[in-house]
Amino acid sequence: FFVPPPRRYVDFPITDILQMMGRAGRPQYDKHGVAVIMVHEPKKNFYKKFLYEPFPVESSLPEQLPDHINAEVVGGTVRSMQDALDYLTWTFFYRRLLQNPSYYDLESTEAESVNGFLSTMVDDVFAALEEAGCVETDGEGGVAPTTAGRVASFYYLDHRTMRQFYISLGAGMDVPSLLDVLCSASEFDELPVRHNEDKLNLELAESVRWRVDLRTCDDPHTKTNLLLQAHFGRGSLPISDYHTDTRSVLDG
Repeated sequence: FFVPPPRRYVDFPITDILQMMGRAGRPQYDKHGVAVIMVHEPKKNFYKKFLYEPFPVESSLPEQLPDHINAEVVGGTVRSMQDALDYLTWTFFYRRLLQNPSYYDLESTEAESVNGFLSTMVDDVFAALEEAGCVETDGEGGVAPTTAGRVASFYYLDHRTMRQFYISLGAGMDVPSLLDVLCSASEFDELPVRHNEDKLNLELAESVRWRVDLRTCDDPHTKTNLLLQAHFGRGSLPISDYHTDTRSVLDG
């Protein structure tokens, strides 16, 4: 399917295909269901492998680890680097790391290698959180939450969002500047910009109060800005999908 921001076609995730296959057939009416998957010849064996063999479940914790650790620091569970290492050993990620090390770029499952790998992860996490203004470290392995870290944990904000706010917010900012900073939040990265919606965004940009960069009308953050302006200005939206998107932005 076509993904607008990178402007290219990507494969459906295997998990999505399995879910769609699971909907084949009508419950209570059909004894079986039929699902037909049409793929390019080079990918035929790839799909056969994952459709007919057990599908491994791997952890996505490494990508989300800074936000998890921040929440644990705020909650008082993690007060030091050692606490963070202990926390990791109780996760599903740790089990899968030992079972499938190559998936997580671990070279060896020997204790020394695993410990070094986890220590590097924790170091990187603390560095990212400190750069985002979410935690403070004492130089001796101790860590404590900041006000920004507590805000991020309470409102489920990404640490990258807090970093953006930490860098961009300042005294004396006007409303358009504040709106730009708000809309730059990583929580809006996945707001859909569908086919031809860049043209709708151009039209919407003509009716809102504050100007946006018209060269970025295919960007989800620009669309977020326009939707918020239209919502608070009680403006009209071009299509029904924009009402759904506005609710998504407000909930985010």
